[in-house]
Formats: sequence, structure tokens, C-alpha cells
Amino acid sequence: MAELQIRRVAVIGAGVMGAGIAAQAANAGAQVLLLDRPSEGDTFAERSRIAADALGRMIKDGSRGALMSSCVADRITVGNTEDHFSELAGQDWIVEAVVERLDVKRALYQRIDQVRSAHCMVSSNTSTLPLQHLLDGMSDGFRQHFVVTHFFNPPRYMRLVEFVSTDETSQEGLATLKAFNDKAMGKTVITCADRPGFIANRLGVYWMQVALQEAVSLGLNVQQADQVMQLCGFPKTGVFGLWDLCGIDLMPEVTASLSRLLPEDDAFQRYARSPELISTMIEKGWHGRKGKVLQGFYRQSINDQGLKQRHQLNLTTLEYQALSDTTDWPSLQLKKGDLSVLVQTDDKGGEYARRVLSRVIAYAASLLPDVAEDIDAIDTAMRLGYNWRFGPFELRDRIGVEIFDALLHEEQNRDPSAFAGTALWLQWAAEDHKPGYCQIDGVTHQLTLTEGYQSIHRAEGIVHWSDLTQGQLLIEGQLSRLWQVDNELLCFELSARINALSTTLLDELETALDRAMGDNKALLIASSGSVFAAGADLKEFVQLQENKGLEGYIRRGQELFQRIEASSVPVVAAVAGKALGGGVELLMHCHYVQLAAEAQLGLVEAQVGIVPGWGGCKKLLANSSQLLGADQAIEYCFSTLKSARVSYSGLEAKALGFVSERSAVSMNPDRLLGDAITATRSLIGKRRVAVDTDPLPLIPWQPDAPLADGSYQSTLEQALLSLLNSAGAEGWYNAFDQLELATDQDLAQHAACVARMKHLLETGKPLKN
Repeated sequence: MAELQIRRVAVIGAGVMGAGIAAQAANAGAQVLLLDRPSEGDTFAERSRIAADALGRMIKDGSRGALMSSCVADRITVGNTEDHFSELAGQDWIVEAVVERLDVKRALYQRIDQVRSAHCMVSSNTSTLPLQHLLDGMSDGFRQHFVVTHFFNPPRYMRLVEFVSTDETSQEGLATLKAFNDKAMGKTVITCADRPGFIANRLGVYWMQVALQEAVSLGLNVQQADQVMQLCGFPKTGVFGLWDLCGIDLMPEVTASLSRLLPEDDAFQRYARSPELISTMIEKGWHGRKGKVLQGFYRQSINDQGLKQRHQLNLTTLEYQALSDTTDWPSLQLKKGDLSVLVQTDDKGGEYARRVLSRVIAYAASLLPDVAEDIDAIDTAMRLGYNWRFGPFELRDRIGVEIFDALLHEEQNRDPSAFAGTALWLQWAAEDHKPGYCQIDGVTHQLTLTEGYQSIHRAEGIVHWSDLTQGQLLIEGQLSRLWQVDNELLCFELSARINALSTTLLDELETALDRAMGDNKALLIASSGSVFAAGADLKEFVQLQENKGLEGYIRRGQELFQRIEASSVPVVAAVAGKALGGGVELLMHCHYVQLAAEAQLGLVEAQVGIVPGWGGCKKLLANSSQLLGADQAIEYCFSTLKSARVSYSGLEAKALGFVSERSAVSMNPDRLLGDAITATRSLIGKRRVAVDTDPLPLIPWQPDAPLADGSYQSTLEQALLSLLNSAGAEGWYNAFDQLELATDQDLAQHAACVARMKHLLETGKPLKN
């Protein structure tokens, strides 16, 4: 029997969530059919307006929105649930994302069951309705191919998807769907029991209600409460900011829905009724960051000087007042994550933290094992689904288990009605004050209810930095480390904050390359931080320009990158976060590049008044000639380089030519290192395709309108255009390094060029001169 694969996906419901799920499935490479109810009209186009408008909005949002690249939109076809329903017969996965009404969903499922193919999986994006209720009255075949896949908004950026299945579910279909969500859509799949709210919403909504109501009870203002919650590692919005973001009118409905489905003795019920101020705000139309009146617990306005001002709602008078930085509570002077001190601070901020943390952690523990299998599932769900910095059990460990166990005991005695007893896991953990997590032989283990500490299951192919650093540290540099992963592979870790390619870092990279070639081992280059490489070291660049040492610095980078390209061993880069300027030029010379889905790449040298000088111009010309043709390459490169364009995804970086065809995208960031290692191993011992060092001349180009005069930008653009048009000559590729060098040396003589560099160093913002 052939292995099941997901190639065609249909999404029914083109609202915010449905359209976002459709976009992410298209980002994953699937052909997608997006349907919604028919509109009035005589033509298919008119009757499919709802889905078409949803796709149009996503295209308009560009690559920062739901679609990772403009070309992804071509994979999405729109339609309506009357004229195009029969097309569901050819789908591998159908996602239902319609209104949260059981009758509407069941009626839709009956229709789907009549047309779907036998292998097709069907899922609901419901966040509240139990799976068993959805399946009532459905055929055996449908029941075997139906699950809940609960995504979070926005589906592109929120990495969590909660899966709920039954004993009847086809294990082959379930495994195929989980694998597609993991590897292709980039999701972390968490398995949940069929319980109200599953994991993330059950605990997340509880936290939002507890944090709001305890803030009101203690007399904190909006800003103070949000600051304390941020100190605890909850989202940067704080709790009141999150209420505004979710919609103040929506939250009582969600809470009431969960309350109806939960037992009366569940600790959730204590906080299920929102305070009266919420009703008043809804009556006034203060729904948060939605609707016509963009105000809720916060309001933003424009003052007489045209500047934005942010105000907070007084929770007593319901009047808006200015934000204030005058709170002198010791708790608010602490650093984020300093939890052990925070919960022991004797002020209102400390008391607020104690109340919220004790209740949230205790409630999380009560979900074991009924809702979640283990503490790691809950912690992961809250980090990825609600953007908590730490999950609840990680919070307990960070507070200090003895400190937390004591404060929980105090809070239970002070307000026993807020707790439904003590969860079994907490009783077990409180014996000898056991932490939730510990390291055993370098491997993270979690405390279970029945078997003590057990290693955390990790899907095959996922590699973390901690795995790489289990190897031998060969060289400890100032800005990097060289690790021996195994007998075939070395890893060069870029370990600085932004990894500016200074002379020191270039020297360390060359030392690593020499070691790899001498030991005949492949070399993987990766950053352990959020920036792969931020380009040339601007501070050093300015100093060298003033001291007439710039030529040596530029040649240094050119020669090193050429050595990497000509290396006798495979050199592969794994890119998460940003790679800018010289960082992209480094990638362009590697034998293979593995990009994270959200990697941001750009040749941004124009922002500091120069052109790419380490081979970036010639590589972009060569790549764009392959993508667009010799007649369009120069025009495209001119537009891209003069505007310092940055890609906002790995897919877009490939489409823009910032990397060659010898590259791939890891949709799941947890798989980036594993995918890069696999790619590196595949190159070991294989003859690599030689770089074409004598491509055909490109067709010169001139803009229709003359370039603007009178500014340094015009000087830069004239120099850039002249450089790029040099690719119209025979043998241009081999001559281009010298041409890039000469262009940058000339540009660097301009005071306005140096001014751009100094302005960026001082302010972090580009100067437009």
C-alpha cells in the first residue's frame, strides 16, 4: 500500500483563522482550495467573493502576513460551498473552520462525508466543542478519519497545534497528518485529551481571568498589573493588553462556554464570571483593538503635536488617564524572570505575583493526567500557544520549588475556595521538594506522576544546540566556538550577540575552515543566537577607512569566502533569524544553505552608503540571471540593492535570489539543525557541482527616467548601476571582486557615506541623505 501523503488541502471557512490555515498549508507546498459560503451573484467569481477577498487581503499584506512569498498565492484556489463542493473529492485533508455552532458543523460534516475520498482526513479547528459531540451520528468511515486540529492565531507565526483524536481514529491517517503539520507546516504537535478548551485555552483563559480579577481585587491599575505579569514571563502585552488584543467582547463568551462544559467543582468556576466592569466596557463599545472604537483597557490617541499618546483605563472610575512611570514598588524594579525575589517581595506587586502564580501553577497541575500526558506538553503548549516565556512547571522551578511549595500552602490556607484541593502531581512533587525538570547524563528529564523522572520524548530529526555541544569543544574563540560533532562533522558556532563579521571573527572562521580541511571533516556554520550574522563590523569599517586600511579588510572577506567556496570539504550554513549584508555574502559562498522558515535575509549595504563588496553583487547577478533571465537580472539587482530589500521568510529569500538553488527551507524551526546536518552528511564524499565562473554576459540596463540628483543616494545609485552594468562584458564574473572593491573604496571617500555608517551605529536607524 502506498504511503499516505498530504498534497491537496481544502479549508472551509475563509475567516481570519481559516484563511490563515489555508495560507500556511500553501506555504508548506500543498495545493489549497479555500471555500466559504456563496455570495449573491450570477458568476462563480461573484459567488466566491468571500474566499477571494480573503486571499486578496493576504496578498496585499505581503510576505510579512500569512503568505511567506508572493508566489505562494498561486497555490491557492478559491470557491464557495455550493458551486465547488464536489472538488473536495480530490483532497487529502479537509479543514473545517466555520462558526462555533454544533448544528452548523454537523450539517457540514454530513455533506463532506458524501464526497470525500476514502483516505481523506477531516479536521475541525474548534477550540471549545468536544470531539465526541462533533462525531455524534457520523459514519464509521468518517469517525475513523476525523480529528481536531486546533491552530492558534496567526497560524503562520504561532507554532502550536493541538491534536485530539479517538481510539477509532485511523493511526495511519493520524500519523500522516501529524507529520505534515510538523515537517511541512512547521508546527509543534501536542496531543490533548478530548476535554473542554484542550490545554492552551483551558489554562490560558483561566490565567487571563485570574490575573484580571486579582488585579481588580488588589487595587492595581492596568499598567502596574501588566508590568508584574511581564516580570513573570507572561506575554509582553501583559494581561490587560492581551484582553484588548483578543477582544473584550469575545472573552466572556469563551469563558462562559468553558464554564458550561466543566464540572461545578473545577477551580476554573471561581473565576468564570467576569467582573461588572467588563459588561460596562462592552456596553460602551470598548472592545479593545478591534471595531470602530479602538480602545479597551488601553487607548491610543494623537496629541496636539501629532504624537501618539497611550492612556490606561482607570478600573474604578472607567476614565482614561496617562501612563505613569512613577510607581516605586521594589517589585517593579526587578529584572524579568527574577521570580524567586518577586514572589518574596513585600509590596502589592509581589502579592499580585503570588496570587496569580500560585493559582495558575496549581491549576496546570490539576490538568494531569486528564487533559495532558505530562508537564512538558503543558509547558510547551503555553510557550507556543500563548507566548509565555516559561510554562507553569518551568515557572515553579524558576521560583524555587521550596519557595513555591511554601507560598502555595499559604495561599491555599488564605483563600481555599480558589483551589480545588491539591493536584496529585503537586502532592508528589512537594515530597522532598522535587523539581519538575532535571538533567540526567546531559539529557532533560521531567517528573511524571507514576514513573519518577523520565526523558522527554523528542521526534526523530529534531536536534537542539545542547545536542551539538555534547561533543568536544575544539576551539574557544572570542566570538565563536568550534565543536566536533562526530567523526565526520565539525560545527562552527557564531556565539556573539549580532555576529558582526569583524577581522577577529573572520580569522576565527578561517581557523575553523583550516581545521575542517586538515581533518577532512565537513563544516556546519550556525549561530546559537537570534542573528546569524549582521554583516561587516561597521565600527571597524569606519576606523579602517579613516586609517586607510579598508582595502585589506574588504580583500580579507573576499579571499576567505572564495576559500570557503573552493573548499575540499562541504561547508553548509544553518540560518535562523537574520543574515544581513556580509552575512548573506557568506551564505552565497557556502555549498548548501538550510534556512529557517522565518529567516530574514538582505543585502542592506545601501543603508550604510556602500555596495556589497564580498561577492554579493556578482552572486546576486548570477542567481537572478538564473531566476529571471539575462535581460532582467541587472534591473532586478539594481532595484533590490538600492532599496536594501530584506526577505521576510526563507521562501522569499530563495525567490529573491539571496541564496542559490543549493538551499532548502526548514518550516519547523526545531528541525533546522537536524535538516542542516542531514544535508551536510549528504555532501560528504560526493563530487560537488562546480560553480560557473564564466557565465554569459548579461544585458545592460538603464532606467527610463534619470536618477535623482543632489543627494548622496543619487551618487550611490549611479555607482551601483555602473557596477552592475559591468556584467555586460565578457568574463565579468571573475573581474567582479575587484570592481566591487574599487566601488566601495570610492564610495567610502564621501563624507556622506561615513555619516550613514556613524548614524546607524549611534541611533540604530538608517540615515537618508
